[in-house]
Amino acid sequence: MCVPTFFPLIPHELTTSPNSILDSGNLRMENQTPDESTPQTFLGLHRSDQYFLGVLLIVILCLSLLHLARLSRWGTEPLEIEKQTPLPYDYQLDINQATWVEFAQLKQIGPVLARRIVDYREVHGPFRSIDDLLQVKGIGPKKLAANRKHFLPLPPGVNP
Repeated sequence: MCVPTFFPLIPHELTTSPNSILDSGNLRMENQTPDESTPQTFLGLHRSDQYFLGVLLIVILCLSLLHLARLSRWGTEPLEIEKQTPLPYDYQLDINQATWVEFAQLKQIGPVLARRIVDYREVHGPFRSIDDLLQVKGIGPKKLAANRKHFLPLPPGVNP
């Protein structure tokens, strides 16, 4: 049967072979059941999409479990760290070579008094003994006694 192209096609004319039939607007082959001809969908996903998402979720789950096992350090032994006893802090300086910054590190001596010590040494020459520090304004017997352990002994050529 020849139908002009400007007329719409009638559904029974759309059959591709004599073995195909039209069932409720869906074209299917005669030897197929309705379940085989219609795609299985769940949440709008075809069967192949469902398989892909299932495999993807299993892979993500396995990787997550592996990551959690690594975070929990499962299967590792605790590491024992042996700490050494700390060395006592022993700050020593030569009073004839020290800068004001080094003097400022001592107890009860700030930057102003430290500069005063260096200025005194530059004007009057090197200290002959540790007790010469008492001549610097701002240093008394208590400050000298508190810091005496931090001063290196003076070399023999400097002592009178």
